[in-house]
Amino acid sequence: MASRDSRPRRVTVPWRAIDTEALIVDPKAGLLYPLNSVAARVWELCDGDHTVDAIVRALVEEFDSDEATIRTDVLGFVDELSAAGLITMDRSSDATGRGGA
Repeated sequence: MASRDSRPRRVTVPWRAIDTEALIVDPKAGLLYPLNSVAARVWELCDGDHTVDAIVRALVEEFDSDEATIRTDVLGFVDELSAAGLITMDRSSDATGRGGA
């Protein structure tokens, strides 16, 4: 389960941004994952540099929704991505050896 200081990182899979949406291809499972604009933005921010908290803050700034709703949705989506093997979770306080995201 993702925590606030977890740093989700995309695994290497083919994906493409299409306007504000995205499409992820999982060749091992033979699955396509179409992402709406919010999910696509979360996917983009799953770069290993941003904590879950930083992703939530970015979405609060970019989308018209309250922080509690965004946090719940981000945590759920990150957990789904992790369960599908599309991201890894670094739970260290500083995954990159650099300062915060």
